[in-house]
Amino acid sequence: MTRRHGQRTRRRVSTGVLVGALVVATGLATASEPPTPGRHDEHSRFTDQSEGFPPQPRDATNVRLLASDAAEVRAGDPDPSAVGVALDDPQVRAAAGDRVQVVGTEAVGVKGEVPGALVVTLYGHDVAASVLATVVDNTVVAVESIPAEEWQPPMTAEERLRAVDISRDHWLAEGYTRVTDLQGYTIHALRSDGRPYPTRMAYTTFHADVDSRPELVAWVDLTSGTVTRSRVEAAPQDGTSAAPSPRSAGVDAVEHRGHRDWNGWSLDFDLSGRDDGISLSSVTYQGIPVFDRVSMPAMTVFYDHPPGTRPEDTCGPFVDRLGLTGGLTPVYWADDAEVVIREFEQLGETWLEFGILDTLGNYVLYQSWYLSADGQLDAHTFAKGLQCEFDHVHYPFWRFDVDLAGPEDDVITRRLPSGELEVLDSEFDAPADTAVDHEWAVTDTVTGDTVRLAFDDGSWNVAGQVVPEELYTTNVVSGRVVDSREQGAWRLPALVDLGYNDGAPLEGADVSLWYRGFLPHTAEEGPELWHSTGVRMQVELAPRYYPRRPR
Repeated sequence: MTRRHGQRTRRRVSTGVLVGALVVATGLATASEPPTPGRHDEHSRFTDQSEGFPPQPRDATNVRLLASDAAEVRAGDPDPSAVGVALDDPQVRAAAGDRVQVVGTEAVGVKGEVPGALVVTLYGHDVAASVLATVVDNTVVAVESIPAEEWQPPMTAEERLRAVDISRDHWLAEGYTRVTDLQGYTIHALRSDGRPYPTRMAYTTFHADVDSRPELVAWVDLTSGTVTRSRVEAAPQDGTSAAPSPRSAGVDAVEHRGHRDWNGWSLDFDLSGRDDGISLSSVTYQGIPVFDRVSMPAMTVFYDHPPGTRPEDTCGPFVDRLGLTGGLTPVYWADDAEVVIREFEQLGETWLEFGILDTLGNYVLYQSWYLSADGQLDAHTFAKGLQCEFDHVHYPFWRFDVDLAGPEDDVITRRLPSGELEVLDSEFDAPADTAVDHEWAVTDTVTGDTVRLAFDDGSWNVAGQVVPEELYTTNVVSGRVVDSREQGAWRLPALVDLGYNDGAPLEGADVSLWYRGFLPHTAEEGPELWHSTGVRMQVELAPRYYPRRPR
């Protein structure tokens, strides 16, 4: 089935059989109709706004930064020659035109093998298209051109700064001299239906600091170098006291990766050109393969349009893609590291944390993974900030490529009200609460090894708004056959659900599990308040039995 931009397909899964085909009810809805966030102060675990930046697990003790890992985190251009090879290629130059923005590179290859190619991503302003050049052995072997209105890569740090300069000049020309005292923030702008504009469009806001509400907003066309529309958002907020403001590093894309063996876990961590946050790959537990790769490809954001307003009266939607393209934000409590690696203890359990901080527009986002010695893997995201004065919802998308004892023989199951386990045998999207007690799992049918999904139990919560368990009915679980559409950077518009689902059979296939969270934020709560949500995985390995050796 072909996916149409701005639309999504929802599949409802039959709950009356133990093993069987999915009963599908298909409907289309626009991605610009997310649930309206409501007030949830009365049932959140924490509402204190006094905590500063950045988030910290509550009640953690014996926190230890793993400084020895610094040597494992290698910073540097992944392959400076690949960009030069692409820019010198006549076919690439013809496809990209004269005004070219270099966005970054991404290592690609066959799953399970060492990447054998680099994809150089460019944006051509004259041709209004993104150009992807595949480089192998210093030779361009393929060139793909994608019209700007179909897909655009994330904005670079250079583009963000240019958008701020253009919009600041605009406000000065309008007589708003206060703009010189404000901090400017930029995020990639999309149309109200979630698709990109035909040109490279940025949304800029000016605030007294990162924890203040926006005062001036503008849409900047980076192709023409002009402001297409603007408005005064709020009155000046002088005298605001704020915690230290995180600032984007503003550096070219670099590579951050390494390896860690810890309490039964063995894994590689990586920030790649995919801009899918910090990812973990080749993950084993107690020597058994568990995940090929886990990552957060995107977090989409939809703003509410109250009665009597138009979409252009608010802002968004946005696609937050965390990574190196725009420059990460150094974490001051981790010696200004861009990749946080640390141990801590909580409720008698020892944990290992990997985290990154990114500033996209006025949003401050901390994405993290937490691993425990007893086989838990927690995926978490924290967010604060306001792009405009309207209620909105963040939808983080996590992807788990589960390869229990290898990519074969894995099945996705959920617990039915009858107590039976249902095997989902074709691709699906389903509300998380269609499994009793959120009991979703991936199981290897040969070994019996299992990875279970669990509710976020609030362990990582800081003072701030925490999505309560009763709102987890809004989360979505998706099962997919691993294919090339999942392997690279996010190539979809701003969607509430994944948006493509052709009902391919999962039985006998290499499967991945997607989890879409729900993170509401009201304008009344303000920009200082951290919001958080996540999902937890529990690895359960089956006993191993070995035949008796002959005497």
